Amino acid sequence: MALDALRPDERVEPARDLPGRLERWSRSTGIAVEVWALPGEPLTGRGAELVHATIRDALDGFALDGSVRCVGVALTVSVRGLRLTLSGDGHGLLPERLSDRLRARHAEFAELGGGLSVNAVPAAGITISATLPGPRVRGARGRGGAGSRC
Repeated sequence: MALDALRPDERVEPARDLPGRLERWSRSTGIAVEVWALPGEPLTGRGAELVHATIRDALDGFALDGSVRCVGVALTVSVRGLRLTLSGDGHGLLPERLSDRLRARHAEFAELGGGLSVNAVPAAGITISATLPGPRVRGARGRGGAGSRC
């Protein structure tokens, strides 16, 4: 099922609430967050719920790791679909609790025609990437770069 087939009555607006949630998480954990890109328009339906749940799971895992000092977040949407990237520096060891959650998320992304992958590199960090097919939101705006905290 593509993003454009999801129910429009279930609206989530990550471009409006995600930056605040990331800022609060950063303050509470002491881990810097660099936002690379967020969509300028709302996501809808189960795909949006899945994206937010994956972000929540990843942030929980990064906080549990204990070695992560910086997390990068990119959420972009184009005609081809949605792409989510979450990267954390640190030891690069996936906490078991996060590993279990991501296995479940992997199945949920696959059910929607997308995918989820985890690349953990010892002593270098962890990158979680997810995709969903199909257009739903146009445009994205980037942040970070020169004034980055990471």
